[in-house]
Amino acid sequence: MRNSVKTLTIAMAAIGFATSAVAADAKYDLKMTTTTPEGTVTWKMFAEDIENKIAIATDGEMKIRAYGSGALAGLFEGHKAVADGRADLAHQYPAFEINQSPASAFISDIPGGMAPDAKIMWVLAGGGKDLWAGYRHSQGLHGMICGAIGSEVFAHSHKKIQTLADLKGFKYRTAGANPQVMRKLGAAPTLVPGPEVFTLLERKGVDGAEYLDPYGNNSLGFPKIAKYVILPGIHAPGALYEMLMKKSLWDSFPKSIQQKMEMVCDSVLINSYALTLVNNVKAMKAIAANTTNEIVTLDKEVVDAIRKGGREWAAEKSASEAKKGNPWMGKLAESYYAFQDEWKANSAYQVIDAQSK
Repeated sequence: MRNSVKTLTIAMAAIGFATSAVAADAKYDLKMTTTTPEGTVTWKMFAEDIENKIAIATDGEMKIRAYGSGALAGLFEGHKAVADGRADLAHQYPAFEINQSPASAFISDIPGGMAPDAKIMWVLAGGGKDLWAGYRHSQGLHGMICGAIGSEVFAHSHKKIQTLADLKGFKYRTAGANPQVMRKLGAAPTLVPGPEVFTLLERKGVDGAEYLDPYGNNSLGFPKIAKYVILPGIHAPGALYEMLMKKSLWDSFPKSIQQKMEMVCDSVLINSYALTLVNNVKAMKAIAANTTNEIVTLDKEVVDAIRKGGREWAAEKSASEAKKGNPWMGKLAESYYAFQDEWKANSAYQVIDAQSK
């Protein structure tokens, strides 16, 4: 009994010491705007995980205070909030900058791009992370890949979409680079903010809409308001998130803090992807069991056309950016597509636990 009490006392003291270390006044106290409301699954997966891991990794030397979307900046304004000083950091989806910074598509998502496994490998081990940092540095910013949600659902739809002919006149809520690709294929894309997508689809303001992955959409009730669940999410096959800050802030941190922040973001990237995959499998099981829904797989001609359209869009933007004296779109495109082609051509050895079609 005495030994048990002694052990418990030592353990409690150790916990108290660790807690006080993390709770101590932080040398770096940073505000981070995010793209998600507080308390949601994505809030816990990204914002809370970042807050907790930064505190632990730096022994309390750095504290990140996350704010839900709308508190410091609007959903699409993370990069602007960093630029004007409303926030020190932005945890954001880079595609929200697509009109000003088309290169953002290579990290957020590009139609017909890499699946999550290949894309994460490109980021972590294929040069993607360093290229992205170089691109952001050219803007006076620093960006770290810090989260993943994997492949999205192509559409929850009132209209069955399976062939290229079906896309003609399809009123489709989408975002990023996809509206430009869809327009060339005959669809009628529109962009509205995320919180408005459900109501728009419910009231049949559009024929169909893409928003999140299966888990996110199922949690919000999308399968309840639209019969057809269109797969695969070739418009956004591997969505990643970014932690963004001014380069001057990044440069002010000692190397040890920079390395710890990179470790935290690498951890958040892998853990969020793992959690997302597990949740998505459960969500797809629930959707498949619902007799009011019909799961539709896009024909190969649609997938191929979107892949082709995504590369054409990237080539056009690379050329236009180069004319402006910005080589980064071209650099990212060259690296990204070379990795995708090599991965696709040489990964037949991999065992993938997916149902054959």
